[in-house]
Amino acid sequence: MNTQSTIYNILIFKTNIKTEEDKHKIAPLLDALLSIRRWTVDCEDCDCVLRIESDNLTEDEIIKLIQQGGFTCEVLND
Repeated sequence: MNTQSTIYNILIFKTNIKTEEDKHKIAPLLDALLSIRRWTVDCEDCDCVLRIESDNLTEDEIIKLIQQGGFTCEVLND
């Protein structure tokens, strides 16, 4: 049996997406990209952490997309 598992890149960002309403505003932009497998925003975290699982998007592409939606976004370093 040949089983292949796909490993996605997990991109992590600090944002100002703070509320459920903010998440609803940004959802259409993120959901429209087929290369995003899954995304979450942790509004409880002080950095409002956005996590994106993708197989080919870059950090810069995500930052530009979030900024187009009217929010701030920067790479969250360890």
